[in-house]
Amino acid sequence: MFKLTETDYHAAITENFPQLPIETCEPLHEGWANRTFLINRRLVFRFPKHQVAAHALVREIRLLTELAPTVPLPIPQYLYHGHPTQHYPFVFGGYAFIEGTPLNQCPPHVQSASWWKPPLADFLSALHCFPVDRVQDLLETDVYTTPQAWQEGLTKMYGKIQTYILPLLTHRQQEELSTYFKQVMANSSIFCFAPVLIHQDFYSHNILVDANRETVTGIIDWGSCTIGDPAEDVGDLVAYYDGVIDEGWYSRCAFYRRTAPFPDLLYVLEHNQQEKVASIMDKIDALWTP
Repeated sequence: MFKLTETDYHAAITENFPQLPIETCEPLHEGWANRTFLINRRLVFRFPKHQVAAHALVREIRLLTELAPTVPLPIPQYLYHGHPTQHYPFVFGGYAFIEGTPLNQCPPHVQSASWWKPPLADFLSALHCFPVDRVQDLLETDVYTTPQAWQEGLTKMYGKIQTYILPLLTHRQQEELSTYFKQVMANSSIFCFAPVLIHQDFYSHNILVDANRETVTGIIDWGSCTIGDPAEDVGDLVAYYDGVIDEGWYSRCAFYRRTAPFPDLLYVLEHNQQEKVASIMDKIDALWTP
């Protein structure tokens, strides 16, 4: 992990885009894979924190360029493609700022409202119709994510959970989690779905809204998009969703909901982000009785 200052990010933009005068540069968000800045209050510049994230950003830019005209809500459209400089070691990009407040930062009465659900479901219905073959071309991958491959990937994830997370859990949680995973993974009929393009991080922190106008203003952070199970995106929006609801849909939704904290915890443990472990363990305790 490189130790970079705001001055380094500022310099990387200036060196790549000398025609863009920087009047204001405000830290916007720092996630596990990227750091973002709001430039001149109208542009978001996204800086990957490691090479894997940089490679993902390049693929993401290609995909979003073609995806944008096919979906009914705004998504990032990259206007600036930056290259490594002496101040910053990876590629980076900038897109026009999308107005709105993340849904998870809205008051409780907004988060519990229903007005934002139909437009989100319409968005996912359109997203999941994007041609899978074209996704493979844009993401430059020859691996078609079949239901079997998806199930195998979850099994591998459980192997990591056994190694790195089970020792952190209570005996009761260990037994309950082990039993649950084995039951789900043993039922191959649950995983009979048609793979589609999914956002894969379709949670409230990536959904922008204007609560005063009761509108959804955009969907951000596409770093996890892939070919996979539509149920992982849809979740509780199923009543408004126009896609195919297969036989194992609700079982998988329950599985994703109960296991959601584990991929996050694996990531922070892998990247030695100990300061984030406690908050994720609290989420696990809320789902699995200690």
